[in-house]
Amino acid sequence: MELLYFDESGDDGLGPGASPLFALTCLRVSTNDWPEVAKRMEAARHMLASLAGLPVQGELHARELLLRKGRYHELRLRTQAVLTIIRTINDLAARPEIRIHSEVLLKTDGGQFLRTALKAQMLRNNRANIAISDRGRVPRMRHIIRLETERGAIPLPPIEGMLEIESRDCAMVQLADFFATAAYLRASAEAGYPHHARMIPEEAAAMISITEGANRTYRLVRPDGTA
Repeated sequence: MELLYFDESGDDGLGPGASPLFALTCLRVSTNDWPEVAKRMEAARHMLASLAGLPVQGELHARELLLRKGRYHELRLRTQAVLTIIRTINDLAARPEIRIHSEVLLKTDGGQFLRTALKAQMLRNNRANIAISDRGRVPRMRHIIRLETERGAIPLPPIEGMLEIESRDCAMVQLADFFATAAYLRASAEAGYPHHARMIPEEAAAMISITEGANRTYRLVRPDGTA
């Protein structure tokens, strides 16, 4: 059985203030491999505390890190420390036990972005699975999974639809958030959208380049359906 952890970057709305892209990332790990992966994640957090001064406890949120928001502002991290964080997390994820796929949509009027991205992720299921995400979109995701399953569009739907967890309590969801942010930045560069003005270009570029790997895939879907 597989555990599927979901997180997103950007929003799935339209109109003034909406993001031009929506990214949904799924991190997959088998239940047999989960204990070892969790142990490595804990070791990585201690390593980050030693190398970059990042507290062992507390939620790791990639966008806030790059924007120096919240507690990251108080930590006053320099670029070298942020690059160390990116490399350490990337090395942690570069394991055959972990598979990561990011589905990114370039939004246009009339699109059902969460439905489209979630359905695409679910079509990658090839064994029994349990899906987990943080609160926010979970009720809508459950609804989408139920409708698409009834239509026969999801051959292997998750057991119990979509389970909800607080992201601050789940290192795997935080890891999915990290790669969702990287995918959003990569898609923004490909589509010609500028990064947030408060992001340091070197750090944004590192998120794009360092997070590429053999065990992860990424797809940018344009309004005409091409990828």
